[in-house]
Amino acid sequence: MFEANAQGFASFFRELWGYPPFAWQQALAERVLGGGHWPDAIALPTAAGKTACLDIAVFALAAQADRLERGELLTTPRRVFFAVDRRMIVDEAFERARELARRLLDAEGGILKEVADRLRRVSGGSIPLACHQLRGGMFRSDAWARDPAQPAIVATTVDQLGSRLLFRAYGRSFKAWPIQAGLVGNDSLILLDEAHCAQPFMETLRAVARYRHWAELPLPSPFHLTVMSATPPDGLEVFEDASEEPHTPGHPLGDRQLAAKPATLIVADKAKGARGGEALAKVLAEQAEMLAGEDPESGRAPALVVFCNRVDTARKVWDRLVQRHGDRVTLLTGRMRPIDKDDTVQDRLDALSAGKSTERRLKQPLFVVATQTLEVGANLDFDRLVTEAAPLDALRQRFGRLNRMGRPVAARAVVVVRGDQAQNSEDDPVYGQALAATWGQLSAWGGEQQTVDFGIAALNERLQDLSTEEWTKLNAPSGHAPVLLPAHLDAWVQTAPEPWPTPDVALFLHGPRSGPADVQVCWRADLTGDDAKGWEAAVAICPPSSPETLTVPIGQLRRWLTGEDAPGGADVEGGDPDAEAPPNTERAKGIARRVVRWRGADDVETVADPAKIRPGDVVIVPKHLGGFEELATLGSPNPVADWGDRAFAATRDKAILRLHPEVMAQWAATEALRPFSRLTQEEFDADPQTHQDDLQGILAAIATAEGTPKWLRQAADHFSAMRQLDRLLVLHPTQGWVLLGRAPLGQYAVACSDFGDEDDPTASGTVRRGLEVHLTGVGEYAARFAQRCGLPTIMVETVEQAGRRHDLGKADPRFQAWLKGGASWGDATLLAKSDRMSRSLRESEASRERAGYPKGGRHELLSVRLLESRPERLPADAAQRDLLLHLVASHHGYCRPFAPVVRDGHPQTVEYDGFEASSATEMERLDSGVAERFWRLTRLYGWWGLAWLEAITRLADHRRSEAEERNQGGKA
Repeated sequence: MFEANAQGFASFFRELWGYPPFAWQQALAERVLGGGHWPDAIALPTAAGKTACLDIAVFALAAQADRLERGELLTTPRRVFFAVDRRMIVDEAFERARELARRLLDAEGGILKEVADRLRRVSGGSIPLACHQLRGGMFRSDAWARDPAQPAIVATTVDQLGSRLLFRAYGRSFKAWPIQAGLVGNDSLILLDEAHCAQPFMETLRAVARYRHWAELPLPSPFHLTVMSATPPDGLEVFEDASEEPHTPGHPLGDRQLAAKPATLIVADKAKGARGGEALAKVLAEQAEMLAGEDPESGRAPALVVFCNRVDTARKVWDRLVQRHGDRVTLLTGRMRPIDKDDTVQDRLDALSAGKSTERRLKQPLFVVATQTLEVGANLDFDRLVTEAAPLDALRQRFGRLNRMGRPVAARAVVVVRGDQAQNSEDDPVYGQALAATWGQLSAWGGEQQTVDFGIAALNERLQDLSTEEWTKLNAPSGHAPVLLPAHLDAWVQTAPEPWPTPDVALFLHGPRSGPADVQVCWRADLTGDDAKGWEAAVAICPPSSPETLTVPIGQLRRWLTGEDAPGGADVEGGDPDAEAPPNTERAKGIARRVVRWRGADDVETVADPAKIRPGDVVIVPKHLGGFEELATLGSPNPVADWGDRAFAATRDKAILRLHPEVMAQWAATEALRPFSRLTQEEFDADPQTHQDDLQGILAAIATAEGTPKWLRQAADHFSAMRQLDRLLVLHPTQGWVLLGRAPLGQYAVACSDFGDEDDPTASGTVRRGLEVHLTGVGEYAARFAQRCGLPTIMVETVEQAGRRHDLGKADPRFQAWLKGGASWGDATLLAKSDRMSRSLRESEASRERAGYPKGGRHELLSVRLLESRPERLPADAAQRDLLLHLVASHHGYCRPFAPVVRDGHPQTVEYDGFEASSATEMERLDSGVAERFWRLTRLYGWWGLAWLEAITRLADHRRSEAEERNQGGKA
């Protein structure tokens, strides 16, 4: 019998992790499960187990499964967003959430199986809990946004979450903005970790929570923000640990908070001025080596971390240490590709995890050189710590990594300040005046020995003696967000077309001191030659994926593009105050580096002008331009620059091999491939299929060569075993060939979503599907989603009808001819999707011209005119009639608020199921009623309410299309 109470949660937690929850975790679960809402703030120190909030949220949702079956609304959100402004910590939070999701999926009995089954009842699907991370605008970054009823945990940065909530999802096409906003702004619990680091975003979130109710008919969906911080802002309802556990020696929490962490204060006298970085790095490295040699009688070598305030300082320290200690030194910054982290760093970090620190027995010292990316949330436990001086709140977070688990070890630390920051109060580029103020306070506390105990309990005693004003001066300046006004929301909610000017969302995420957000960067070896269109086509064949990209401040990238030397800045989101400044033409070296800017398959461009790159863009850098040292932390002295093929397979569950000379030159099997590399360079012709025999030789060489990496061998074996009909060898747009395959590498990738919003056959899959069958299926999906999300019956019916009518405009004979390769070939069957069209955009465009379909035509506009031709078949209620027409008009992201211009030189009369209208819709006219309808619905349901209704309808279309694709023409 399932117990939907605190005792049930305790059983769930114990079964999940193997130990009972702490008292505060149990108390919070009792509050949430007892009908109380989540608190505004949770005040807990580091290492208190705050990620258990995810377990509480999941259990609370499972406890409400019965409400749906009684026809009641859920009060617990389906989606939990764990947000933090440290990129590396997003990865760690995701790993923990993924383990929770895996345990539920694999559960075969007991309380875990009960919770999993109840979560399945909430979604109506087979996956109890989805788990995702947001890492920018690439393939799979929308995998979290698949099903509006799916319980999910999403680990994300402030930029990625905030830009989605405010209708400007970084790195995504404008067509995706409303879906993202609708899902973040409804049915969501946002856990903002270490909120003192993200004050502006917290203020914006609280304003959004108020504005969600600004609607004539607000939709029923829960939304709540809870901030988690040792020092939450004033004015919030705060939940605290009222138990004695943190003060009890022998209890895990007591040991962690009572542990001593003495730190010696040192001034690096020679570290002054513009060239002080080298002297500072020298002192930090020397102090690390001195601490690494301490305490030989223990028989253990220590694990040691060095914290630096800037990326370039961290690189200099790493350079010094690696010369003497080799691969026992790890450089860890937020500018790291997930693939590199997995390959070269993950094993080392695993040995340093807090869960393994008690049994750790190192034979030689291990060093980690890190930036702010490890300050919060990182579950690592070190024996020694060296840190550059920083504001007190930052130092408290850094010392949370020293003896994190309260082990009986002699923890030691050193705090180093630059000589020019020890006395004066000039603003630090990252921390303002708080750094010098903190150093002064530490010096006063340190006395003659210049030693301060940074243990949690010891430091808390000192802080009690400080006034609020004194405490504020010691903390890093966080700033405040501008006041969020309805006028801002009215501008952002207009996504198609986007108004100009439009408010900069970065100000509302990080405050006015910050620069714009980051960009995602990857490298490609096959961007050779000078043909910009060839580069763009090469990227389109193998689009960028999150495992191969890293995060770079946009200002630093812009300066690098012009050849200007760009110092490494702070390693936090919004931490580059100079990012908005244009490149300095006097310091620039006259270089104009060309890169490919990617915002999705429908928005890709080769650019040399830095101003054309916006926050959140994905930037693909040709390998021959370099930039690894200036922009990245790639994890090894001789990194592989282009991981495109490997990342493609990891995210799409399908293989691709770009048989381009520069790409193959990176593979370990290069010697075995050398004859074939010359072939692709010199002898490829207009019909690559004639080289199938050569292809078999290439695959055999890859599979049998010594040193071939596992992922590449698997891909070669996969293609070798594939029927020739299931694999396609095509010309690479710049040089060589590309090998593609239909068959999946393994199980169908549930997390993948590859259905776009373009009105052409290349965006609609590879199966033949009749129009009527597709419309019926989408209507069924839409109704199911709407019911699960708790919409009123009248709205469920409207959403279902929108699904059943959204593609009426595809009945245009010219569109049907386009689906059939440019000619109707005597087949009268109306299709929604075709299996006869090439995936090549060039061939698709040729088919469109043969069919006579207007360039830029939008079938959804014709769908609206067809519906309007039979007003008696529309809903009688005026609001529902508006909603139906808008959901059809906007189901590819347009008509928010204006329809795109379509020039149809040869309009035709289109008929379908008793509807009839001209293909010359004229919906782009200001008097068409499209914009007025949009604003009426926005005022009726609210900014996020209307977006939610659109998301439900559009995701029903995507999921039905996916089901048709997966079943390859069978019943979906």
